[in-house]
Amino acid sequence: MEFIRALQQPDYNDVFSKLQDYILTDSTMSNAIRVAPEVSKNLKKQNTRVRQETLLSKQPDAIFEPREKDSLFWCFYIMKHGQTAYDMLDHRNFIIEKKVKIEYVEKIRTDKQQIKLHKFATLTHLESNLANDDRIDIQSFLSLCVFENLNVTVVKKRTYFELFMNDGVELHTIHCLDNHKFGYNQIIPDKQTLLKIDNVVKPIKAIASYKVQELLDFCGKLKIQTINPDTNKTKSKNDLYESIVQYF
Repeated sequence: MEFIRALQQPDYNDVFSKLQDYILTDSTMSNAIRVAPEVSKNLKKQNTRVRQETLLSKQPDAIFEPREKDSLFWCFYIMKHGQTAYDMLDHRNFIIEKKVKIEYVEKIRTDKQQIKLHKFATLTHLESNLANDDRIDIQSFLSLCVFENLNVTVVKKRTYFELFMNDGVELHTIHCLDNHKFGYNQIIPDKQTLLKIDNVVKPIKAIASYKVQELLDFCGKLKIQTINPDTNKTKSKNDLYESIVQYF
């Protein structure tokens, strides 16, 4: 009986020995501190890989809309640094955004020639917009594209504006969305269906600059009704022009 009880009695020394690796001692704590940075490094690599795979799986023709308030500025940031750089930026808060904008103010002050040449915005307007406002406007955006030598097509409703700063093949398209928001992709829009404008601030000239047929062609691109519903005849030149003005 004593022999059987000895077999049934657990070997506490053996159990204690197996628990040594899980007991907080100077040795186990030192080992954990040594291993922790490596574990953190591996997790960071895994997260980076997952995020990169997510980016690669996105539809290339989808319009990406930055979630930040100044979506136009962050579209410009993506144009300059790339989508991956934007996604990997841990903090895209207002403080970081303002820091980058102020850096551009300082850079532009030292190299004003291109900005002055293209005249999208005065230096005073550009500096004030970058330093003081919550959002940059389209004039400042185009000025930044000039400064960084970037090609871009801006699409708004059924119109588009082109800025070519170099002979490269890299494509950038900015889409004007609702509620002062902007989106970005790298797909060339179907320009055959859109009206090209030469001035993003004043897209249409004075009425005397156009013939009736030109206004009719504009209306066709903009999907504006050209028939007067009261007379069932083609609108007059003044009415066509007013309809286009109202569109913008």
